[in-house]
Amino acid sequence: MLKEIMAVHNLRPIELAKRLGISKSYCSMLLNNQRPISKKIALRLLEQFGVPLDVSLCPKVHGKETGRSSRSRGRKRLEK
Repeated sequence: MLKEIMAVHNLRPIELAKRLGISKSYCSMLLNNQRPISKKIALRLLEQFGVPLDVSLCPKVHGKETGRSSRSRGRKRLEK
């Protein structure tokens, strides 16, 4: 979803980070599905881009997945 927002608004990651009020590194983690979208970020997506809260907070329902990838979760299980 974030990459779609960037494409529609012609934004680079650093510009998206500034619009959301987050660091470039945290933005990168969101873009690479290494962190889920928090309520705070979801509110900023609503304010800045009009993204409904249910779309940003429940991406699986809307066909988009965020958060940790299944590959990284699997790696954690193997390490235990």
